[in-house]
Amino acid sequence: MHVDAPPLYNEAVQLLHSLSGPHGIRASSAAKDNYGAVFTRDAVMAGIAGLLIEDATITAGLVRTLEQLRDLQGPEGQVASDYEVLSQHPPRVSFGALVPRIDAATWYLIGVALAVRVGALDHASFRHSVRSVVRLLAALEYNDRQLIYVPPGGNWADEYPYEGYVLYDQVLRAWGLRLLASTYDEPGWADKAALIEQTIEINYWPTAETEQRHGQFHSPSVRQLIDNKRVHPVASFSPAGSWNIFDLAACSLLAVSGIAPSLGSASLSWIMERFLDRLELPPAFHPVIDEAHPRWPAIREYFLYEFRNRPHEYHNGGVWPIWLGWLALALGNNGRIAALDQLRRVVHLRLGALTNFRFDEYLHGSTGMPGGTTGMAYSATGIVFLEIASSDYRLNLLFR
Repeated sequence: MHVDAPPLYNEAVQLLHSLSGPHGIRASSAAKDNYGAVFTRDAVMAGIAGLLIEDATITAGLVRTLEQLRDLQGPEGQVASDYEVLSQHPPRVSFGALVPRIDAATWYLIGVALAVRVGALDHASFRHSVRSVVRLLAALEYNDRQLIYVPPGGNWADEYPYEGYVLYDQVLRAWGLRLLASTYDEPGWADKAALIEQTIEINYWPTAETEQRHGQFHSPSVRQLIDNKRVHPVASFSPAGSWNIFDLAACSLLAVSGIAPSLGSASLSWIMERFLDRLELPPAFHPVIDEAHPRWPAIREYFLYEFRNRPHEYHNGGVWPIWLGWLALALGNNGRIAALDQLRRVVHLRLGALTNFRFDEYLHGSTGMPGGTTGMAYSATGIVFLEIASSDYRLNLLFR
């Protein structure tokens, strides 16, 4: 199907094959920390790549991942952030080391929905599990105001100390509910997704007009974010303040999912103008937090194993292939083919200049040098997304 694909694409597929085993899709081929485990979000994203390219091995890995997550689910519907099946021992299961990983639950819902959509999964065997997760997320919302409060480290950016009503997590929840509403004949889930979407539109791109039309914002801190020159949505806010920064993951997922499409479209336009037109690649978060930044003490002290968020590294301005891949899907899904071609050219230019790219976790935002763990399913998935992002048939089947 992809005989003319670049060599790196074929290597990416081979890596995902090697990581797909009887217990799911492992996070990495590297033997360090706990990267040999199955990380929920990494495995689900890799599985989505398998669905897009109709790859039986990777799709089977996704199915096994989802089955294991269902069987290891916590009593209140919790979905493991990662697990590892050990011979002659019970599985090692984590629901979050320092805090709960909220996006494990939302990626699980999306994985089930998309696998069912292509016939890879029997929806009936996941009915109870999915409903438990939906109820859990409603309980986390608690105040019936549509948004979930996420603690520092509560999603993929687990060493980046932003918190509060994080846009990324709200988008994933709304997308999962929208996808699953028809699968399980639950129109109330679609209604809930619509309410979350409206809340996103009002609070993450705040204007005086929306406040006048809809009433108060979710938090008084949002009113301080009204900006007629806004170019991307707010990444997060809380009663104590906000993170008025660019979040590539959130913006890309907005545009892929169709949740709050005006916000996603505006974000894509700005990404093209600010980064791609300058032959630059957008980092995970922008701008970078350096030693002179008031948030430096917070980011300097927040890590799990060792400090990794130096300026332009890791979450702090590092360039992640996985989010470049989702950006590619966003551009393809929105018919921005010229921008997609430009993104591919810049990525090929950057990676082609490297002699030692081994599907590293991220690239240094300034030098472009690889960093983090190697052999990452995350990065291989991003490369696959990048190369197949204009495959209209599969994109329409999964995302529209």
